[in-house]
Amino acid sequence: MRRFFSRQVAEEVLKLLGNDRVEVLDQCSCLNYTYVLINTGLGGEFLGIAYTPVEDLRAGEVGVVPRVEELPELVINLDSLVRALGIALINAISHYLVVRDGLRLSQGDLKSEILRFVKPSCTACFVGSITPVAEALRGGKCGVYQLERRSDLRHDGYPDINAPLIIPNCDILVITGSAMVNNTIDQLLAMRMDGAITVLSGPTAAAYPPPVLHGLGINVIGSSLVKRPRSVIELLKLGAGYRLLDRMGLLFKYVSTGAV
Repeated sequence: MRRFFSRQVAEEVLKLLGNDRVEVLDQCSCLNYTYVLINTGLGGEFLGIAYTPVEDLRAGEVGVVPRVEELPELVINLDSLVRALGIALINAISHYLVVRDGLRLSQGDLKSEILRFVKPSCTACFVGSITPVAEALRGGKCGVYQLERRSDLRHDGYPDINAPLIIPNCDILVITGSAMVNNTIDQLLAMRMDGAITVLSGPTAAAYPPPVLHGLGINVIGSSLVKRPRSVIELLKLGAGYRLLDRMGLLFKYVSTGAV
């Protein structure tokens, strides 16, 4: 059986979860983000969010009520809405695990972390729209390419069909977590140059960092955890996106670095 990246993440998170009780309380495929709200043995509520793949929706199709025991299958489902629910559930469980295990995540700025890896004449590829970080690397004299699936977010970037022409030549590869939802993550990672620094970013990339994401070859993770689940849910239902949630102080942004 092929070892899909997202499925491996799901399996590893479930291993860490063990026999702990997790109850799914609510879920929704909102305009910008899909969410799953859980309750756990700790007695608290944890919210996981993931990019809603509006460009890949199929007419007449809906998601499913996500079940913890079905998690490895949810994240490789043929329907993109189901995959988004699966990734959101992974992120909710991961937040619980962070609290349960007392994992200390360093509040930090992804832009500053990536700049540490900039060297003369280096080349970086951003898969997904992270323009502020891309511009910082350009200022650091690094050649930068941006790839984007959605034409409305592409700006001066290239369509992501150009990935095979760009990624194998890059020293730094930055992938947004939405690649786990749109099912391109495996192809992108397979194109990497040997030794390339690999970064997974954005709120969709909030799976448990060590040992899960770092153990699967991700050097740097720049993501976030939801601070006030019920407040975020109300905003997501109204169409809120990442910038609004961040501006309202509802996200804890962190950077996690594995072996490089």
